[in-house]
Amino acid sequence: MASRTAAPATAAVTRRTITGMIVAMALIESLSGVTQGYLNPILPALGPVFSIDDPTINGIFLISNVSFAVLTPIISRPGDSYGYRLVLRWSTAVVALAVLMMALWPSLWTVTVGIVLLTCVVGFIPLMMGILRVSSPAHTRTGVSVMIGMLMIMVGAGGLLAGIVGVNDPTLGFWVAVPFAVVALVCSFLLPDAGTPTREGIALVPLLACSLGLIGFVVALSMGPDWGWLDARTLGSGLVGLALLAFWAVLDARSPESGKRFMDLRMLANPRIRTVSLATFFFGFASISYFGTNGIFLHASPAKTGYGFGLSPLMIAIVLAAASVFSLVSSLLTARVLRVFGERATLVFAGLLLAGGFAVMAVAHGSLAGYCAGFAMLNLSLGIYQAGTRALSVEGVPLEETSTAAGLNELALTAGIAVGAAVVKLISSSSAESGHISNGGLIFIWGVLAVAALIAAVASARYPKRQATEVPA
Repeated sequence: MASRTAAPATAAVTRRTITGMIVAMALIESLSGVTQGYLNPILPALGPVFSIDDPTINGIFLISNVSFAVLTPIISRPGDSYGYRLVLRWSTAVVALAVLMMALWPSLWTVTVGIVLLTCVVGFIPLMMGILRVSSPAHTRTGVSVMIGMLMIMVGAGGLLAGIVGVNDPTLGFWVAVPFAVVALVCSFLLPDAGTPTREGIALVPLLACSLGLIGFVVALSMGPDWGWLDARTLGSGLVGLALLAFWAVLDARSPESGKRFMDLRMLANPRIRTVSLATFFFGFASISYFGTNGIFLHASPAKTGYGFGLSPLMIAIVLAAASVFSLVSSLLTARVLRVFGERATLVFAGLLLAGGFAVMAVAHGSLAGYCAGFAMLNLSLGIYQAGTRALSVEGVPLEETSTAAGLNELALTAGIAVGAAVVKLISSSSAESGHISNGGLIFIWGVLAVAALIAAVASARYPKRQATEVPA
């Protein structure tokens, strides 16, 4: 009798521990969501406050995009070498410092520096996936689904709260992230110390080649529409960036006997990792790169442009917050969907759903309800693929490379977003009429993004089927 009652008690304690760990991770990820969402309504309103023009504001957004691309592999990689919890604590502390600095002393310089420091959030999910995969591999997919759900809902909520708080003084919007920073920092000390750090050093030359290459590539994509795609600055930055990235790929694809690496790109030889990375690139291309155009469309006056609904910034924030609920729900269900329908079918469905969303927008964009239905489909797909690709990105790699593999997937997502945003900006600029995107230009954008979503579905269809002897995590 004693043996029968002891087992359930132990299981209950284990479940409570795992549940508490996932909740703490979700609270940490809420800081990432808020800081990524609250800048959108704040930065455009800072012009009169800091006496800066629109190009300067766009420059701040560019700095943010470059920092996200560069810091993604830099922060993820040390987790495997020096410990997931240690690197996570330092990353959370840096983000908390940036949040407090911008709230207490808002100025052009503190905001610029703070935005760079905020991008340390890119390491949160890869590092917490390392902790989760070592502590409880069977709950990795569930934990990732919860973290992505929290990220999705807080991106929308962060923008909405910042817009409400900063309606009269945009600098007050920076205070929205302060309580989340305090909670995240506390939670970073509650997580277990999982895994044994490899203590493998990081090769400096590949790190610099990757970082400088990403800077050149992202700057060229971001500034190409303004400088001109054939401008010497655009071509020079892009070509040098691509050359450095190719040099990094050669260095990090070497055999272990050749020396230390920055990231082990040999993991791309794994069909699962290669397929997920490719699908993630096109998912990012087809989804997140559209959010800027979405705001432009909703804000546009039908009398001037022939499309749009003339929504105020606050109403747009409300629409985004409502749409993020769909991403929350779909991400929370992703772990179960993966288990029931399989990895391949889930990712293919996400791609088809995303393409269908753009098709609905193109057909029904004259109606607010019809357009929002298409945008809701986009957000449903967003939650599924964000949770699904992140969870699958670490399956099949050694435990000691979990953070690196997750970081590689984040890098594929960031690159996809950057390329997609550049393509959208190119179409927008080439189809502009009287300073506004033409109706035909919008249809073209929706069509291109739908094709990218279909490519993501086709890439996902190549994901290896689970063998009968395999047990899904």
